[in-house]
Amino acid sequence: MVDEMALWCDSVSHRDLPPLWLGGKSMGGRVASMLAARHGAPGLVLCGYPFHPPNKPERLRLAHWPLLRCPTLVVQGSRDPFGSRDEVAGYVLPDTTRLHWLEEGDHDWRPRRASGRRQEALIEEGAAVIASFMAGHS
Repeated sequence: MVDEMALWCDSVSHRDLPPLWLGGKSMGGRVASMLAARHGAPGLVLCGYPFHPPNKPERLRLAHWPLLRCPTLVVQGSRDPFGSRDEVAGYVLPDTTRLHWLEEGDHDWRPRRASGRRQEALIEEGAAVIASFMAGHS
């Protein structure tokens, strides 16, 4: 799938379009990050990145991350079973990476009911952070 995306990106880059940022949610973000590591990108936005499979923190999905050179934003729920705040704090990520934590959010940015927060509010927060990040790197 990464090779197919690379071909698509190569065909798009030949048109008179501005450079395209890559991004995705969960596995889509993982594929986007592998594509950016292999072929470069002006920027990368990863929502709910699957740093590891749930309950298997020893199986990290970061082997390609040292190759990322572009501004990278990860918007992650603080309770994400694919990489919580406590787990990710111990990872070595490129200097170009910024993490934004959605308090109480899970992998789909759903908060615990007891938190009093709403998923819609977390989605709005994530969207605002993404827009600001991209505007700051254009």
